[in-house]
Amino acid sequence: MVMQKVQKIQKKNISEWILKVGDEKLGEGNDGYNDVEIPNELLISNFTDTVEAIVQSTYPNLLQNFQDVDFLRNRAILASTIQVVDDINSYVLNLIPRKSLIHILFTKKIIS
Repeated sequence: MVMQKVQKIQKKNISEWILKVGDEKLGEGNDGYNDVEIPNELLISNFTDTVEAIVQSTYPNLLQNFQDVDFLRNRAILASTIQVVDDINSYVLNLIPRKSLIHILFTKKIIS
């Protein structure tokens, strides 16, 4: 119960921080660019593969939950460039067993 309250507060704080970044209410102006300090609790440290660390942090137990819509819907990775998005997407798609991926794509195509 206490842990759920802590997680709820953390989510609220992170959400508010992201909104402030988007609204340009953080950082100081510098020739059209802003320096934004990222809180330590949002940083991923002690990793060797950046993309792997981001995916594991955002989608823990992905292989057990990739078919759970709520699991996927409640998480997001913000990326600075299209290249980073492509790298992360490729990494995630390579993790998912091909048979499951084909089933998901086939089912989505029929339902759409």
